[in-house]
Amino acid sequence: MADTRELEEAFKLFDSDGDGIITGDEIRALIEKIGGTMSEGEASALIHQADKDGNKGIDISEFTDLWAAIRGDSDGENSIRSEFKKLDADSSGFITKDEMLQVIAAGFEGDKMAEAQKAVDNLDVDKDGKVSYPEFLLVMKYKKA
Repeated sequence: MADTRELEEAFKLFDSDGDGIITGDEIRALIEKIGGTMSEGEASALIHQADKDGNKGIDISEFTDLWAAIRGDSDGENSIRSEFKKLDADSSGFITKDEMLQVIAAGFEGDKMAEAQKAVDNLDVDKDGKVSYPEFLLVMKYKKA
């Protein structure tokens, strides 16, 4: 179950214009930003599933349902969450460059610092220098290899 901080973090990722409403276009834009694809129909279906007031947008009160639909079934989500927890060594709720460096240092030859930065950059959707669980989940689920 997602906690309040995680929900707020995820909501901010989707609400790119900061107006407090997530639209289908914003969902698709975020998925494209992380290197994935989502059809207009898929985005509309996600909105429709969570849109309790019928305004074709998702506000923070409706977002719990949307986030649950995006996270998907508990088996897949649990394995992604356990991977995240392994990387989040200090349990802060974020993966930092230093934490990524510790993982990479264990079995990587070459420029470890550059590789750690690249790994964080690939996952850091909002470019704040750290990776939240919502960012990690979205990249793991939607980024095309």
